[in-house]
Amino acid sequence: MNYAHSGLGSTILYYIKELYARGNRAGCRFLTVDAYANATDFYRKNDFEYFTMLDTLDSTRLMYFDLKPFKDSLEQGV
Repeated sequence: MNYAHSGLGSTILYYIKELYARGNRAGCRFLTVDAYANATDFYRKNDFEYFTMLDTLDSTRLMYFDLKPFKDSLEQGV
């Protein structure tokens, strides 16, 4: 089965974000990925940022998501 462009990946990422934002017993603030270059648009669409611009020509890009603003928006009901 091909689930590309079905929204499943975004749903899974949202679940992970909410899981760590609400019940973060590990003390995590950032989610990080080593994304394949052809998958960076997917992560950018899900609010991940680049760590650096030094890896723009590499086959993978380091990216992160800051859970603090996400958690704050959940608490405010946004």
